[in-house]
Amino acid sequence: MFKKLTNPFIYVAGSKSLVLGLLTIFGTSIVAYFSKTYFPDIISVKMGVDLSILSSIAQNFINWFVVSILFHLMAMILSKSKIRMLDIFGTQALARFPYFFVSFINFSESLDLFGKYLLWTFMSYGEPIEITIIQKSIAVFLLFISLVFTIWMVMLMYNAFKVSANLKGTKLILSFIIVMIFSMVVLTYLSKILILNIN
Repeated sequence: MFKKLTNPFIYVAGSKSLVLGLLTIFGTSIVAYFSKTYFPDIISVKMGVDLSILSSIAQNFINWFVVSILFHLMAMILSKSKIRMLDIFGTQALARFPYFFVSFINFSESLDLFGKYLLWTFMSYGEPIEITIIQKSIAVFLLFISLVFTIWMVMLMYNAFKVSANLKGTKLILSFIIVMIFSMVVLTYLSKILILNIN
């Protein structure tokens, strides 16, 4: 069961993973729009961001497309196997599945209240906020859950790249880290352009 949750790409790849992944990204975008959850790059999550539905959809698909392109290029350079673009794009799309659940988290008012409470308490920014122990506990729990889902998604992305690129060892680890860092830099820049031109 654990293997299926962390490396489903042994069982699902190619066009099937692409279709399921694209549906997941689209669903995540719609839920994120209503919950005001924003994914500015491949792993970052921002709560309480008011975007247009078009921006939400475009951002999530750009995140997937950029990291998939970079993984594909890296696989072409390093792997001795025949690389199928379909496999890389499909498995990376499906790897974003955990963020479908993350997009629901901000429906709770506890996170927004907790954020405003922290800003006022430690930075004297905003207005005084009254928050109960229960609300604080819920907010911390939801943040923890968000972290767990983020770790799960990174594991899925790693295993998706490993399977579709047929890499292992130092080549796999270093190339994965390089792509993750570079994609976050690229997406940070693209996200600003997207916000200015679409939202």
